[in-house]
Amino acid sequence: MDVEMANLKANVNNLSHCLHALLKRIEQLEGTTNSNTEHYYFTNNTPKTMNGTADERILLNDIKERNNEDSDIKVVSKETVTEDPETGTKKRTVITERVVTTKTFHILPIVDDLNQSMTMVNETAISRPDKSKMSSTTGLTYKDGEISSLLSSELSPITTTRVIQFNHNPFHDIDYDRVANLIIVTRVRPATVKEIRPGDAIVEINGIPVNEIRSLTELNDSITLRMMPAPLHQGPSVYYRAALDYNGLNDSRAPINFNVLNLKKGDIIQAFSKDSNWIQGRKVNDLNQTGLCPVSILGEQVSMLSPYGRRVVVLLGVPGVGRRTLKTMLLNHLPQYFGTATPYTSRVPKPNELEGREYYFRTKEEILERIRAGDMIEWGELDGQLYGTSLETIRSCIRSGRVCLLDCASQALRHLYNAEFMPLVVLIAPPEIDDFRRINKLRLQPYTEKQMESYIQENKELMESNYAEMFHIVLVNRDLDDTFKRLLEILNKLRDEVQWIPEAWLRRR
Repeated sequence: MDVEMANLKANVNNLSHCLHALLKRIEQLEGTTNSNTEHYYFTNNTPKTMNGTADERILLNDIKERNNEDSDIKVVSKETVTEDPETGTKKRTVITERVVTTKTFHILPIVDDLNQSMTMVNETAISRPDKSKMSSTTGLTYKDGEISSLLSSELSPITTTRVIQFNHNPFHDIDYDRVANLIIVTRVRPATVKEIRPGDAIVEINGIPVNEIRSLTELNDSITLRMMPAPLHQGPSVYYRAALDYNGLNDSRAPINFNVLNLKKGDIIQAFSKDSNWIQGRKVNDLNQTGLCPVSILGEQVSMLSPYGRRVVVLLGVPGVGRRTLKTMLLNHLPQYFGTATPYTSRVPKPNELEGREYYFRTKEEILERIRAGDMIEWGELDGQLYGTSLETIRSCIRSGRVCLLDCASQALRHLYNAEFMPLVVLIAPPEIDDFRRINKLRLQPYTEKQMESYIQENKELMESNYAEMFHIVLVNRDLDDTFKRLLEILNKLRDEVQWIPEAWLRRR
């Protein structure tokens, strides 16, 4: 026991030094990039960037200066500029790889399980995506004297951002979908096949975020696009398993000028578009591998299953208890594993609102028809307009391979507590009145004594309702950060421990 305690204390000390060194170095890099404003290229593929917010930018001119012997971060960059002899289109490709070296990490005590020790480094040192711009899902492996990045199949170990200039409007020659703050390319045609790939996420047009541009076909003929591979969950939820080996270089049937995928039997392909002979897609274990694939070599269509074993996580609670804040925190923390259902509304869109991002905009009659058909798990009216959540949008989230995270009323469990959705139901409860009063003093807009007593009474009634037998976990929210940490621990246990679910969920229908 004493030896184990000594090792744990040593690990804590080492990890604190490690985290301090990481944050210090990151602040140095951010200070360098903030002081320069010319000729920058985006080189970090994090969920934050994919939501369209600002992220770290690295000056190419500074890269050599950072690769010195005293640096704790090694930056390897390759830049190529090519010009199409036929169209005159110039294409600049910048590939930047950042590797954290062992100079950043103090030596860890040797333990029986090296992987366990490295997992502690991963969870502690790289658990602050807002500061470090690194994904919390990144694993670490020791190789050749360096701590290098080992990413899941969803992410590529090298982040590739392409900045391409066109002397014509490329949006006339591609098909695309708007997803969140991105434009996702679903089909390319011969005029743009050399510069744009299926699965590209266009994040800026002429330096302007794409969510600020309404009409793409009316742009002028001088256009600069900034693109990167779209995250797996933001593309179509259509996947196939290759039934045969396939070498595209030896296929004389392949259309001229198009990239063709090379596949091994069993490879999974994400399809962005499909005709009778070919699909345009990419390999899920390398999102930079895009191109054509013949329909004839495709096997069964497959779906991605969340590693958490549940398709839906339901956060219940009385008003003001913090369930919606916890939902937002979880979506921001693990967007590759958790999504949510976009609600429907009958009101007209506000400026800068996009179909499918904030809401699905439908007429009142269309929403009422869904209610009558039993498709809405909950609905209501506000200022004369209908709002509601559809079962179909929940299914769409699940098909993307993510757990659908919902904050809803307990009545919605009538539609969700079944074999199709296999929900984990978490009740977020208010604390006892004395703790509630203490916490309430810290709020910018404190509740009244009557409100606090009402919330506690409503929670008591909820715990005594007919829905209480469906609650799997009750979390008392005395501190938001602590409650979020406990929620993450519960979700991580779903991946590692045996789960007990209603036997009826496993019966054949």
